[in-house]
Amino acid sequence: MIPDRIGTRCHMIGSCLAAITLCLAAASALAHPAASDIQTAPAAMNASATPTAIVKDLYAAFERGDFEHIDGLLAADVLWTFHGPQHLIPYAGVYKGREGVRRFFDVVRATIDVRAIGQRQFVESGDTVAVVGWERSVARETGGEFAADWLHLFTVKNGRIAGFEEFTDSAAIVGALEPADAARGRAYFTTCAGCHGPAGQGNPGMHAPNLTRVGGPYLLRQLRHFARDVRGGPQDFYGWQMNGRAKALPDDRALRDVVAFIGTLPESRSPASIRANMARGKALYVGCAGCHGPAAEGRPDLLAPALAGLDDGYQLSQLQAFRRGQRGTHKEDTQGAQMRAAALALPSEAALREVVAYIAALP
Repeated sequence: MIPDRIGTRCHMIGSCLAAITLCLAAASALAHPAASDIQTAPAAMNASATPTAIVKDLYAAFERGDFEHIDGLLAADVLWTFHGPQHLIPYAGVYKGREGVRRFFDVVRATIDVRAIGQRQFVESGDTVAVVGWERSVARETGGEFAADWLHLFTVKNGRIAGFEEFTDSAAIVGALEPADAARGRAYFTTCAGCHGPAGQGNPGMHAPNLTRVGGPYLLRQLRHFARDVRGGPQDFYGWQMNGRAKALPDDRALRDVVAFIGTLPESRSPASIRANMARGKALYVGCAGCHGPAAEGRPDLLAPALAGLDDGYQLSQLQAFRRGQRGTHKEDTQGAQMRAAALALPSEAALREVVAYIAALP
């Protein structure tokens, strides 16, 4: 899976120490420090500190955004290296000097958004410090996500960091940076068609919803939730089936590929099957319109799916799942928690049917 030589050597180790923590807070503050700032390093204090202490100091400075202190920890001729295929990862390569390190951070910040990062272990040997850590990041251009372990090697001389090397599973990064491919998604979708239909039209008899109506951003988020057990589980039988399906896809890019293919399918409308008082349903739907739109057309910016034309039996089952706590209770499901609150605000089971019947009648 790892396309470059270094990746093979480091299958367990993945990306962006400082690169990433720094770029989150403020690469801009590093952009043009005054010459006087560069000279204010606490050299005497650094000289008496152990290499591990200096590296930990660097991480701590990144976290608090103390960029004057960061410059003081770097040697003027620091050599900063990110190992990986330079034609596929924009920030891969060798950067020289403090200005080069700032440029590296700028490229990282322009390329990915780091959602979480941490260090697991520090190992010191002479003037070298090895740090094992991890990150979860999102490619800004494609929306692709990756999770990777990494290894950072620091060389500390005369109380300053003179060298840095980063080894990572570069295949994970490359996969996130590559755009979704609907042709690949078509091949993956063959395993979805058995339940959702060859045109993604859904199958109420199998409790499989119409996939052509809800929108790509929502679909992708739900597939990721199934793959990570944020949604589904033993308490939700049909969701539990989807856990297995989503995890069978090899990586996040495959999820994006499937969604891209579904986006090429013509939209189909599911027939209404629930009969209820639509006048009361209309009044109840006022509380839903803020997120799902006045015509239930959805709000991609809020990751709120379109509901008009979606099979009403599936909508009813999901409202019931939210009320029972089968959905919307995982700490990573922010939108689900909002939907659980909205479903609990409906006064009765009859109210659920009424609002669903109204939505089904919308054009």
